[in-house]
Amino acid sequence: MKGLYIHIPFCVKKCDYCDFISFSGCDKYFGEYTDALIREMDEYRGECIDTVFIGGGTPSILPKELTKKICDA
Repeated sequence: MKGLYIHIPFCVKKCDYCDFISFSGCDKYFGEYTDALIREMDEYRGECIDTVFIGGGTPSILPKELTKKICDA
């Protein structure tokens, strides 16, 4: 089995201690990033995945419609 990590690189504010790739003030890219993420996920269609972890950044910063779109994909 394989695990899948989905990185949402957006935050309200970049914390000084954070070493992860994340950006604040990039709300205008949420939709574009989501679409690119789904295209990349399509490359792995058919893989047997037993665990999905969504991290970041702050994944909850995405509008619920985009989070649903990712989960549905």
